[in-house]
Amino acid sequence: MQVERTTLAWLRTGLTFVVGLMVLLRLLAHRSAVAAAVCAAVALPLAAVIAVASWRRHRQAERNLRAAEPLPDGVLQAAFTALALLAGAIGAVYVLLM
Repeated sequence: MQVERTTLAWLRTGLTFVVGLMVLLRLLAHRSAVAAAVCAAVALPLAAVIAVASWRRHRQAERNLRAAEPLPDGVLQAAFTALALLAGAIGAVYVLLM
């Protein structure tokens, strides 16, 4: 059950970031449509990478649980860090365009 809870937590956190980014992009679109489009072009594929990485991590953790092997690499954590930095950058662009 722990693996499922962890996977759901990663997916919930990713969804929260995507919703927050969508709100920021909507606010940014009122000031500069080009800046919003560029930020969306970077943010949305990164969110897709996070969703795929969450699913792959879940499958790998299930296999590792049976074989008593260590957890997979840190790609998911790195993607979340990049998404958080991107959200901060989009917020900074919005503030600077005000």
